[in-house]
Amino acid sequence: MHFVLVHGWGFHAGIWADVVGHLGDVDTTLVDLGFVSGGPKGDAEWPEDAIAVGHSLGLLWLLMRGEGRYRALISIQGFDRFCPHVAPSRVASLKRGLERDPGGTLQAFWRTCGAAGFALPEALNVAKLDEGLDWLMHWDAREAKERLGCPVLALGARDDAIVTPAMTEAIWQETGIVWSPDGGHVLPLRHPRWCARHVLEFANSLPS
Repeated sequence: MHFVLVHGWGFHAGIWADVVGHLGDVDTTLVDLGFVSGGPKGDAEWPEDAIAVGHSLGLLWLLMRGEGRYRALISIQGFDRFCPHVAPSRVASLKRGLERDPGGTLQAFWRTCGAAGFALPEALNVAKLDEGLDWLMHWDAREAKERLGCPVLALGARDDAIVTPAMTEAIWQETGIVWSPDGGHVLPLRHPRWCARHVLEFANSLPS
């Protein structure tokens, strides 16, 4: 069993450390999108039969850039497009904040997520973070999601202030959603054992 895990905007692949620890004896590939330094080294290659797990923007990235290289897909607080579920003006405001005060902007974002102090200001790659905000504003993977043809699991948190329950339901209601009562926007950090349990249960239910 092989998992490929992709983190969201404003984080690095280290967000998966405790989840991977709870997955046990499985193979994993971590993809790092370059937003924040200090995490484990990422890789862009993984086997075609991997089970893909995306957190937040990481799920959108898998739909847009993963080229279907997975036999099942797991969304952890993910989405097939960010805007207009979230007003583009909010993302534009983040872009302005990133230009004016990168450290302060990310600290405020991490607090909203429930991961205050995730990294130091010098760890930020401002150009990559800005590019990621462009993805949030413009990427639309609804057609890619509809074409998937593979099993999908969606996990969400009832107190997520970034990808709200209403947004999660609008995107994944046909799939069915497994809810955590809390966890903010960082279920992999706040509830890694819970995430790993549902990931493994889903993976073990897949046809061999």
